[in-house]
Amino acid sequence: MLQQVNSFLDRVLAGVEVGSLWFARAGGVMILLTVALVTIEVASRVFMGRSAVHATELTGYIMAISASWSFAYTLMCKAHIRIDALYLTFPMKIRGVLDLVALLALAMFSILVVDAVFAVLSHSYSGGSTANTPLGTPLWMPQALWFVGLVWFGFAVCVVSLRAFFGLLSGDTEGVQKLAGSPTLDEQISDENREARS
Repeated sequence: MLQQVNSFLDRVLAGVEVGSLWFARAGGVMILLTVALVTIEVASRVFMGRSAVHATELTGYIMAISASWSFAYTLMCKAHIRIDALYLTFPMKIRGVLDLVALLALAMFSILVVDAVFAVLSHSYSGGSTANTPLGTPLWMPQALWFVGLVWFGFAVCVVSLRAFFGLLSGDTEGVQKLAGSPTLDEQISDENREARS
């Protein structure tokens, strides 16, 4: 039974990895769009004496959206900052439990953030809130895109947490370590060497 659950969650995780990669790529494209907007803004001020685009407002939205869209990819790559001075000295089973506790804490945090952002988005939409800028952007539009990234992150954290939980139940501590554990220095060095060769 646990093997079937783990197999199903592995397939879901594969989809989450692909989706997270595409969200991160879209966020990267938005960052490049920010560069183009700022370049146009500076050039228009120099050559025309006025702003041709409202780069400050738009880039603020883009930064928030692209950041939220990259959170799940960062999770899947295990790139979040972790303080693991004692962690690597513990046996693998204890590290697996600590990884699960960390994932559950992150899942709870993401659920709280999604709930708070949904409240802000709902209020902005129902109240017809607009930015106090020349563009007068309806705030629900960038907030909805921001919300999508945070929901995807929350979903990814929950799926990884479930896989770690069922992995621990089935005794697959090595799989849990590979999925959610903090990499050792040797693993980090081999990853860097492999990336340098490719």
